[in-house]
Amino acid sequence: MIKVSVIVPIYNVENYLKKCLDSVINQTLKDIEIICINDCSTDGSKDIVLEYIQKDNRIKLINNEKNSGIGLTRNEGINSAIGEYISFIDSDDYISCNYLEDLYKTALRYDADIVFTNNINIVRDNIIKPYYHNRINIWKKKFKNTWQEGISNFNVGTPEKENTPEYPLVSSVNKIFKREFIIKNNMKFQNFIVSEDTEFFYKYLLYMPKMYYNNNAQYYYVQRKSSITHSIEKDNKMACDSLEVFKNIFNFYKEKDISLLEECNFYNFTSFLFVFNNYKADNKNEFYKKCHELMKNLNVEIDRKKHAFYAYSMYIMKNYDDYNVYLEKIESIKKKVFDIAWWIPSITLREKYKKVNLDKLAEKNWK
Repeated sequence: MIKVSVIVPIYNVENYLKKCLDSVINQTLKDIEIICINDCSTDGSKDIVLEYIQKDNRIKLINNEKNSGIGLTRNEGINSAIGEYISFIDSDDYISCNYLEDLYKTALRYDADIVFTNNINIVRDNIIKPYYHNRINIWKKKFKNTWQEGISNFNVGTPEKENTPEYPLVSSVNKIFKREFIIKNNMKFQNFIVSEDTEFFYKYLLYMPKMYYNNNAQYYYVQRKSSITHSIEKDNKMACDSLEVFKNIFNFYKEKDISLLEECNFYNFTSFLFVFNNYKADNKNEFYKKCHELMKNLNVEIDRKKHAFYAYSMYIMKNYDDYNVYLEKIESIKKKVFDIAWWIPSITLREKYKKVNLDKLAEKNWK
């Protein structure tokens, strides 16, 4: 019986692929299949997979007839998978040898629909550092016996718990998903260059999955200049994709469960801001106008009592079509708070300071 189907979308990653595949084939959990989908690579990636197939018969190769992008390529993997659970690994990243076994054991113990880890490390120029949300050392002291494994009660209707082990990142690669749950709810990735994880995850949440975490599993996220995330700064298509994702999630919750829409707007908006804030192209003002039109037409609302700063940010974006106004009213607040927060050594206290004071200044400006 295949316990986990590992889906690895591949596009021009010949310099990283061997390390990725080595980390997967050397997992302590052996009952796995490894589905590599070559999305029309023009380098030696396909040959590397063929080489590894000779070493390990658990590896399968699918060749896309045309370049489809990461979302549709993952769908190809889902359609081919036969494992009890599915794991998505990006082909330039790698995982700890116990990664799949730890996540799968937790999934089996609790009959989970999702198990995730927040033990994510950034690899840049061969230097490994904890991801900004990786606070394992803090959680070991603060949460003692529950930092490693536990239930996550997070959904779009619960209070924000970003500084706890049970807060799942909006990503597909730090999780395993029950395949039956994906099929039952007809879950598919959309054809976007960026933020396809966001839409998949928030739609998944609407179906109230049983969610757990195991932070003993470690994921290594390799940052490279040619990766999608590093292309956001100038790519207008990526920026526009993030707007489409926001709209799709908004309409999905409006149709399926409008009672959760306002809370979903907060998480949806904060995810969208990752792309918005990182987009540095000369036409930023033009892109901002598109954001303004969408937010105005959808009439997006965020709970002011719970999330004053983000509610205020949405209010400005929705009511003013000039990016300079947004800079003046929103970025100025962030600068005041962040300049002081930078000097607070404790990450937990720093985040708490930012939350309280961003909300306080937003309320003051609102009045």
